Amino acid sequence: MARAYSGREWSAIVGIANNDTSGGKVGEATQDANHVNLSKVLMRVDSLNMFDYSASYQRAEVARAGVRSLRAEDIISHYGSGTWTWDFDWLVDNEKGIQNLLELMYPNHSDTITTSMTFPAAPTVNDLSHGETTETVSKLAFIILQNPLTSRDHYMHNANLQNLTLTMDAGTDGGRLRASGQFMTGYKPIIEANTVGADTGEADWSGGLFLCDTATLGGGSDHMTVKSFSLTIDNPAQRVGYQGTAGETDGYSRGGALSITGSITMKSDSIQQINDDTFWKANATAAIVLKPSSPSAASTIDISIPAANISNISMDMAEEGIFQTVDFTATSGADAGGNLAVIKAT
Repeated sequence: MARAYSGREWSAIVGIANNDTSGGKVGEATQDANHVNLSKVLMRVDSLNMFDYSASYQRAEVARAGVRSLRAEDIISHYGSGTWTWDFDWLVDNEKGIQNLLELMYPNHSDTITTSMTFPAAPTVNDLSHGETTETVSKLAFIILQNPLTSRDHYMHNANLQNLTLTMDAGTDGGRLRASGQFMTGYKPIIEANTVGADTGEADWSGGLFLCDTATLGGGSDHMTVKSFSLTIDNPAQRVGYQGTAGETDGYSRGGALSITGSITMKSDSIQQINDDTFWKANATAAIVLKPSSPSAASTIDISIPAANISNISMDMAEEGIFQTVDFTATSGADAGGNLAVIKAT
């Protein structure tokens, strides 16, 4: 009898391709062997998802005249001219892993990612055309889903991180930071025995909401008692055209909007109850800050949104106290004078 496998026997490795090498260029399938040094992280997700292959097929049923049923040749199915995606949800436990995700959301950043990550007022784009190898900015990821049936590992290469959501909740996971999002590629994943392993020696990381004992909305004295926080960064890429007989993409375009939205649920105390008048109804921007008052040497989380537009405020009349949820959109401020956000995870 054949052996059955558990989903917990699978594991996921996420790394960043070194795109300015011939083996790591856009469209190259050997990115797992041509990666940024120490970028391969074992992502210990709660439950591992398989790659979604459904959008990679173009399927059509062409009913012919003269017959009332479909012949086998009347069904057209083409594999390779679509997209493949991978969704993840990860309780962050590795410093390099969270820094990789932030970097992949906006590879053109000018920061040292180990210090901070800035999303600027005027995001730039780089060349993601097929075969591109002159860019010095690493920008594409690869994902290896390691199968206990070792001859059938699933390997996705040339993947864009389309979106990233960061959440912290005082009542869940001890307030720890959770990251979720979706990778997309226009190149066919490879199913084979893949012997590439994760890098070791990277620092453990346990940052979260309770480290952010300095939390303000609207100014230095407007302190918040935060119940939960969520931030979503969208910077999607689109596949462009096709090349080769399989119809795989001819590269990507990533020229759309880079947007940052989120929400904070906080105690609606005497300081925060004025938010609807001061910011929401007035259509005024508010600075949002969550950070430690005394950053530790390890597991620091620091989020700054200098000019958030408040889009909605809702109230929860709970017995333990009234809470308000503030929805916001990050802006670059008046006349695009500032950054969308600055995030530190060190």
